[in-house]
Amino acid sequence: MKSSVMKFGQHAGQTVLMYTLTNQHGTRLSVLNFAGIWHEFSVLDNGARVNLLLSSPTIAGYTDNPYYINRVIGRVAGRIKDATYHYQGQNVVVPNNEGKNTLHGGGRGWSDTFFNVTMTSDSIMLTAKITSKQDGFPGDLTSGIQYTLTSDDQVIVQMTGTQSVVDGVFNPTVHAYFNLGTTHDILDHTLQLASNSHLALAEDKVPTGTLLPNSGPFDLAHDSTLRQALTKMAHTTSEQGFDDVFVMNKRVKNLIAILKDTVSSRTIEIMSNRNGLVVFTANSMTSNMPNNHGNGHRWVAVALEPQTLPNSENIHEFGDVTLKVGETRQEVIVYQYR
Repeated sequence: MKSSVMKFGQHAGQTVLMYTLTNQHGTRLSVLNFAGIWHEFSVLDNGARVNLLLSSPTIAGYTDNPYYINRVIGRVAGRIKDATYHYQGQNVVVPNNEGKNTLHGGGRGWSDTFFNVTMTSDSIMLTAKITSKQDGFPGDLTSGIQYTLTSDDQVIVQMTGTQSVVDGVFNPTVHAYFNLGTTHDILDHTLQLASNSHLALAEDKVPTGTLLPNSGPFDLAHDSTLRQALTKMAHTTSEQGFDDVFVMNKRVKNLIAILKDTVSSRTIEIMSNRNGLVVFTANSMTSNMPNNHGNGHRWVAVALEPQTLPNSENIHEFGDVTLKVGETRQEVIVYQYR
């Protein structure tokens, strides 16, 4: 396996570095030290290099928009209603960064951190200590994110947190956007999910606690075409596409999603033991995100974000994301290229 490190740009007065691994098939993994941005997951297809991720040639393409493109998200993914939750008889208040609510850890967590980086023969390891002073969440979180590239074209992401000072919460993900084709949208993709239901959301996109059956465009259990689903949603939903949380079924080998470009047959399988998957089809993405599929625009890519169902801090039936003092938890997502 080959490795390299090179300068990618500047952000907030610091140097952004890109760390790259390439396996024997020519499959390439690149990660930035800022926000753990997953910059490249590229493969050689008939001699041509294709990046399976939505990717920007500059750091500004990642930072000058609100879409968290390919960033690691921690301490918690998703929305926390009213930036508040109840724990052991007390109301815990965390930073609000989307109206009254908290989105993706309040904006000062992993997604806004410069990490220390080390490399091994097959892995890129990012570490940082996130303090309560930095991100406004309870306690301090010693954090590690390891990206591993395997010889059979898997990328394994291991996200680890160890809590100190006081009890806190931990529900991380990778906000990876995929476009497996060479066209400017994902309409020629199919998406299959191990899911029979999705969460009802309030107008501010916070889960209410109600589960809805997957029907119409939400029925993605059988290799459904995104062209059909998105064309219908463009006329029936205010978002004009998916910005939804699917509830995962029990499944074999933790396979939760299969995304396929029907033109090239390039396929990504996603494995996770989490009970939720956010699907966001970049419905509102604007042109201030230069990328490998042109500028940002509607349906240029799809973000697939495995996580414990969001707002579980307030809806305990969704899962327990509490991380107690002295406790270490690791969450793993596997991406298999076929």
